[in-house]
Amino acid sequence: MKILHIADTHLGFSAYRKSTTDGVNQREKDIYDSFTQVIDYALAEHVDLILHAGDLFDTVRPTNRAITVALQQILRLSAAQIPLVIIAGNHEQPKLQETGHIFSIFDHLDTVYPVYRETYEKHYFTIDDESICIHALPQINTVDLFQNQLENITKDNDADINILLFHGAVQGIKEFSMNEFNELFIPKRFLFSLFDYVALGHYHSYTKINNSAYYAGSIDALTFKDAGEKKGFIEITKDHDILRPEFKKLSNRPVINIPTIFCDSLSVEEIMDQITSAIRTIDPVGKIFRITLKDISSHQYRNLDFRSIRQYAQGSIHYELKVTFIDKENPFNDQQEKIDSLTKEYERFLTRTGAKEYKMLLENGLVYLERIEQELDAE
Repeated sequence: MKILHIADTHLGFSAYRKSTTDGVNQREKDIYDSFTQVIDYALAEHVDLILHAGDLFDTVRPTNRAITVALQQILRLSAAQIPLVIIAGNHEQPKLQETGHIFSIFDHLDTVYPVYRETYEKHYFTIDDESICIHALPQINTVDLFQNQLENITKDNDADINILLFHGAVQGIKEFSMNEFNELFIPKRFLFSLFDYVALGHYHSYTKINNSAYYAGSIDALTFKDAGEKKGFIEITKDHDILRPEFKKLSNRPVINIPTIFCDSLSVEEIMDQITSAIRTIDPVGKIFRITLKDISSHQYRNLDFRSIRQYAQGSIHYELKVTFIDKENPFNDQQEKIDSLTKEYERFLTRTGAKEYKMLLENGLVYLERIEQELDAE
């Protein structure tokens, strides 16, 4: 028996300015390559079943290229008769019913079981003469409906193996929250007694919750928070009636957080020496890296040789400086903040206002923003 647990593939994700010779964003291409590695492994190892724990796509309306890559790779599984159960995550779940769900394109593919209709579903498979029940709970837009669907989840005592497939955070453990507006929280009781294995998605770091509950993590680094982490998927085998999960690492482009340089007692020349030495040490070609400068004065920062830094970083896919100023007033605030998606910027704005009706304003505002984005897409 071989079952793969993957999650958070985020097809269509892009970042930075570097493009391939074909004009495709390099990070977008990296994510596609990582996803293809998973499918290659599944085919080479003749796995019996694949469970995808949500966020196949990075957005509600993925690009044609992201959709094409997803279909090409999933059709490879279908042709090999490898079943795929895939639940909707919060990134691809539309807030408006009339938007339609991208997962509908998988409805009629052989051996593909998309779960996206805001309803708990059970899917059954037989592997090595054992019956397996997959309890699939997709992204759900309202708390009341989510609670209602949770109450429907019961262990199938007639099945030899019960597996829960869920995308969200574990209730009461803040580390697993991604601080996203529409994330779901699963009660801890589902992690211990009802299931032989719990396949989790949403948290991007590979994590063992207990002997039978795991986050597979994202298949590639999406932010510098992921720097240095192993990225891949989980392979589940059975040995002496025990399910044994094993992490399988993918070959990803290096994303590196260079150790912090503390600048308060250094001269500008000494800071530059440490920066250039750090860049040479990692060999930047083909890599993504960040240098953190802590407790630097605005005077020191102005006198850094940025041209030399660019020359030393030549060949990298992307690099950036993360700066913490020692001055009470940071004269470079505008350089430290990057504009994020419109919905995330709106959420941050509301958080800063401290509005009493935060939840209502956020829910209604996101609906209007989605309508505006649809109108712009239609132009």
